[in-house]
Amino acid sequence: MTSLATSGQFVYFGTYTRKPPSRGIYVAGFDEKVGATSEPTLAAEAANPTFLATHPTLPVLYAVGGDDKTGGIVLAYTIDPKSGGLTLINQVADGATNGTYISVTPDGRTVLTAHYSGGYLQSFPIRADGSLGECASRVEHTLTGKHPQQSAPHPHCIKVSPDGCFAFAADLAADRIFSYRITSESKLADSKVAAALAEGCGVRHLAFSPDARFMYAINELAATVTVFAYDAASGGLREIETAPTVPPDFSGRRWSAEVAMHRSGKFLYASNRANDESIAAFAVDPASGRLAFLQRTGGLAHPRHFAISPDGGWLLCANQDANDVASFRIDATTGKLAQPAKRFGVPACVCVVFWPAK
Repeated sequence: MTSLATSGQFVYFGTYTRKPPSRGIYVAGFDEKVGATSEPTLAAEAANPTFLATHPTLPVLYAVGGDDKTGGIVLAYTIDPKSGGLTLINQVADGATNGTYISVTPDGRTVLTAHYSGGYLQSFPIRADGSLGECASRVEHTLTGKHPQQSAPHPHCIKVSPDGCFAFAADLAADRIFSYRITSESKLADSKVAAALAEGCGVRHLAFSPDARFMYAINELAATVTVFAYDAASGGLREIETAPTVPPDFSGRRWSAEVAMHRSGKFLYASNRANDESIAAFAVDPASGRLAFLQRTGGLAHPRHFAISPDGGWLLCANQDANDVASFRIDATTGKLAQPAKRFGVPACVCVVFWPAK
């Protein structure tokens, strides 16, 4: 098993702590040559640190968490470059509900959170040492939809464009992607509807192509991926196509989760849960952004989130219901995932984030 000290990467795992034995954020060393990890260990004890993000230049990791007693919180940790251990810098209140998603602006000045349960977004300034200031802005969403899961506003993620000009929030209940400008005071401003999607699709998470020409949205309730052309000048999104993530003859609950683009820009991956526990792989046309189905890889258990290693060689999938993480090799030529996957235990794992070991 790879040691933390000699691995090429650290990999952090966000978890639910509602049920034992999970206690917080876990870390392991990841060897990009073989796709193996060291034994995951507890890096920081925290209540339900379900989504993680790292600072673009500082050795700092951020997490959303909290419980019914504390309400939502955002935590900032320094990363030990040798051990991967986490030391709490500070934490700030994040409203009444636990955050569902957290992201950091490319300039490293602002943390953004989305709250599926509470129906709101919040923003926080980042100080020079990576610590967090108090909430700078809060945006309440109000729109709902006709699907039973759309009875209340559900902003599920907030993703910043690679140029740092706009923040995009996917609202599962509204079937819309909203755009915001981020001010110099770390506030969300100038709310606009960047895209209105098919009724009842339940847009959930977003991913950009490496050249930032295209955005990809995974739609939880429809089990589809929608492709948009991104206008960097206006922040507008123009719909190009929508592709299914499940087979044409699929019957059962449609419940997609994560979408991610390969660093090469040639491949896109999307996860499904419920009656189709799988990861769908697509080839990406670099000129048009359109998708061509490649493969569907099964044998998973509630693949809520996954991440691609920085070298592009591996996909690590968090299997929430199996209490493990599956490591798939990515074929650099075809984009397909090789089986069987390497597996290692992480309790109630729901998020995977890489950070380079020094």
